[in-house]
Amino acid sequence: MTKSLTSRSVELRTVTDVDNVVDIEDIKTRRHKTMLVLGLAGIAFEAYFLAVLSGGTAPMQEQLHLDGNGVGLVSAFGYIATLVTAATCGLLADRFGRVRLMVIAKLIAVVAALLMAAAPSFAVLVIARCIAGAAYGVDLGVAMAYLSENLPKKRRTLLNFWQAQWYISTVSALVIMLILYQFDVGLNIWRWGLVTAAILAFGVAIAQWTLMPDSPRWLARRGDVDGVKAALSAMYRIDAVVPTGEIRSVVESPTHAPKWSALFEGRYLPRTILANLVTMLQGLQYYAVAYYLPVIALSLFGDDFGQATFGSIVFNLFGIVGGLASIWFAAKLGVTGAARYGFLAVAVMIFILGVGVDSLPTALAFIVPAAFIFFHAGGPGASGLTMAAMAYPSDLRGRGSQLASISQSIGGIVGLYLFPRLMDAIGLGPTITIFVVVPLLGALVSTVIRWEPMNTDADAEAEGVVDPAEKAIL
Repeated sequence: MTKSLTSRSVELRTVTDVDNVVDIEDIKTRRHKTMLVLGLAGIAFEAYFLAVLSGGTAPMQEQLHLDGNGVGLVSAFGYIATLVTAATCGLLADRFGRVRLMVIAKLIAVVAALLMAAAPSFAVLVIARCIAGAAYGVDLGVAMAYLSENLPKKRRTLLNFWQAQWYISTVSALVIMLILYQFDVGLNIWRWGLVTAAILAFGVAIAQWTLMPDSPRWLARRGDVDGVKAALSAMYRIDAVVPTGEIRSVVESPTHAPKWSALFEGRYLPRTILANLVTMLQGLQYYAVAYYLPVIALSLFGDDFGQATFGSIVFNLFGIVGGLASIWFAAKLGVTGAARYGFLAVAVMIFILGVGVDSLPTALAFIVPAAFIFFHAGGPGASGLTMAAMAYPSDLRGRGSQLASISQSIGGIVGLYLFPRLMDAIGLGPTITIFVVVPLLGALVSTVIRWEPMNTDADAEAEGVVDPAEKAIL
């Protein structure tokens, strides 16, 4: 069907008109669907990258003679770099655009993955991991804001799809590692896995640059009327018409520039606390337990790398199912409710796994870690970043998502560093058991703070809007 038969004209006079067009539309075009998938590609790449490192932890540790402290430092330093860039990427994204920044992040990730693959020593490994972490920090801080700006209101539960895409990438990486294992590459298997990660990052960069239009909302506020027209045409088949003499009002700047402190004022304070604690705690439980599933699988299924990797693949398939189910859970239980019940279920699974890691029957050895992944992906794993993307009006959304990215990085740093150190000191079972405190705390927070984004129009602030331009959207 040709564009002339399906497109419609819309007159735009203000920034608010652009916001309204995006909010009331639906996902209609292949280009729009492609944009959604590619918008999450940076997060998906990080999942692939981490899965390669996770699956290759044992051979990397043996080849480079790393103890638990060394493994923890490699992981933690990477997330410190993620934290730093996540804290600064918001300003860069506002200046240079979401898509351009995500593409640059992928190119940096290519360099980092290749450098890490060739690392001859612990020092080079850490440097390369920091570069990769910095690239991810940029992606994580931009992607969710970009998607929330491009999703119609009726489709915002699709933000939770990032969890499914994370596990799809994780499974893909572990399958690649299993294939590499069949070629008998020995202890270099983690290096070859990182080469495939570099290839993936380069391919994603090309696809994002050629297929992803930037956010119409951001383009309007930057004054790029031609960009707005192109983006609306590509995603919605809308022919935007800007009447002569009305261009200035289309790109009119907001009447005020909100500060970071606005995230911690009034009605936004409990939302900020909830979104960031859920994001931090889910990151802590994931990167402490799920990241080390191949190590746990070695303990459960023996010392064979192939068997352990296959076990990890099976576990993470449940993550795909849970990630897809998170969209349904959010619609039925709400985002906060899904987080609450997911945390409680994860706590039960961690306790069973920790107490019985050395003695679980074969059936439970599969079921318990798989259930952990399912409940994590279906509940808190998806909820934190989604909360942050829906908790604020558009002029605060980027910063809110950025802050949640920082919180996730902090959780990752603590989990990735503590787990191997505790495992060396007190053993695998007790280490896993200790981490049951994390989901219990998450369940408590999501019970005490009752704000629910699915019961609140994330843009229409019923309690009042500070910015008159924002109020006009509602």
